[in-house]
Amino acid sequence: MLITTTNELRLYSPANAIDAIETLTGFIDSSEHDFLEEKLGKELFSLLQKHYRGIGEAGIMTLIESIQRNETLLPYSQLLMLAQRCVCFDALGRAIDMQAISVNGSGVNVATSDDYGKADKDAISAYKQTCYKESHSAVNRLLIVLEEWMREVASVTEDGKDTDEYREKKEIADAWQKSRYFFLVGSLLIPSAQVLQEYVNIYDNREKYITLLPDLRYIQEDILAPVVGEELLDFLTDNALKGTEDKKLARLIHRLRKAMVKHLIARTNFLKLSAPDLATVHNEAVLMVNNCVDYIRMYQSDFITLAKDAMKASPIYDASANKVREPYEPTFKNNEDGNVMFVIPTLS
Repeated sequence: MLITTTNELRLYSPANAIDAIETLTGFIDSSEHDFLEEKLGKELFSLLQKHYRGIGEAGIMTLIESIQRNETLLPYSQLLMLAQRCVCFDALGRAIDMQAISVNGSGVNVATSDDYGKADKDAISAYKQTCYKESHSAVNRLLIVLEEWMREVASVTEDGKDTDEYREKKEIADAWQKSRYFFLVGSLLIPSAQVLQEYVNIYDNREKYITLLPDLRYIQEDILAPVVGEELLDFLTDNALKGTEDKKLARLIHRLRKAMVKHLIARTNFLKLSAPDLATVHNEAVLMVNNCVDYIRMYQSDFITLAKDAMKASPIYDASANKVREPYEPTFKNNEDGNVMFVIPTLS
């Protein structure tokens, strides 16, 4: 487990008066495997467990003291701190209902204490909601830090690679890429929570983005791809990920992303809109896709220059639009045999 002492528990939830960690062991274990592990991925979760076992009891106390003194921590210690916060609040939220009940050989009673007043149903419910919010806030912070480390590792020069900090971040980043919560989804026009945030407010919530991935993938593969063409959409997705300096290409990617978000809102309870509003949003989404099609047709020659094969494979492609017209040559000539009239040339 990643939390084995009450001191660690109090580091994140100082108000608790739990004397023995054993009363929460089962909840902590469930939180680690049901709540935390999928965010880290199996490989990174195993590496973090190995790190925790390696520091021992003395290392745990040293880590707590370092956190309390606000000292700079190495990446694995930072990751452990962030992961423990996720587990702590999720475990406390899971446990509160059962801790309020005392099961004994004679039956079931409400657990009370002489030192504290009895918590009513509303207080317990409010505590659970707070734990829920704190646990998901902790997960979001964890994912943001992992994203930052991914970018840092990618940008480090050779001179900066010979440090313990880089080596730990590199190992963490490589392992996290195998998690389904890895922030970059290279096969989508909207490849990250950061990009989605530019089009609709998800409060920078990485978990929200992950839950929306199936819908985003459906919209791209089953709504956009048949209209735009799979090869052209793959080309656009690749450039959306790498970035492009071509203004027309960047504008088309931007418009397609807006259309995807409109479809996302229309097919989910994302903003909890009423039925009439959802119908309006759906119509707007369809209109946006049609506008993207018109835009591609308008600048077809430019897109052929950028991606000839992909553009020609698209159902939008109009072969006749690229035929070069021969210059017009009149067949009538003045003063030829057989002419019945003579046209005087215009004087300029």
